[in-house]
Amino acid sequence: MSFREKNAWIAVLTTLAVWIYYFAAFWIDVFGRQLDGNQVLTRFLICMGISLVVMIGLNIATGVMTPKNIDTPPDELERQIEARADRIGFKLLEALVPLGLIGGLLATDTIRSAFPADPAGSVALIFANGILMAFVLTEVVRETVHIVSFRMTA
Repeated sequence: MSFREKNAWIAVLTTLAVWIYYFAAFWIDVFGRQLDGNQVLTRFLICMGISLVVMIGLNIATGVMTPKNIDTPPDELERQIEARADRIGFKLLEALVPLGLIGGLLATDTIRSAFPADPAGSVALIFANGILMAFVLTEVVRETVHIVSFRMTA
């Protein structure tokens, strides 16, 4: 398995483990009408920190275990795989962001009535987390395309 494929596996598994928890907790709070901005921010910062520490740590460990592969520039096949993954990821992101924004705009009144204590803050939190979810999903798909492409050429 190449160094870049290992990096893709690390990214997918870490992202899934950390962000599934984050979004599950967030949407449970939303549907339970217990949205607290400070709690959401704290959870976000903790999840972001865990993601960074785990990914950086595992990538360093992988690099130390295979030092000859860490400095080699990508070959033509790896550049093609990267370009394909980027193309698919950007197309997905181009679809998800407008869908999320349109869906959020259509649900704004419902969100406001569900959270009368802080209607504007709740709308902002839900919008921001919807966009964040689109970015996380796009990154998982992009890295999965890397893995599948590497496996197909192995």
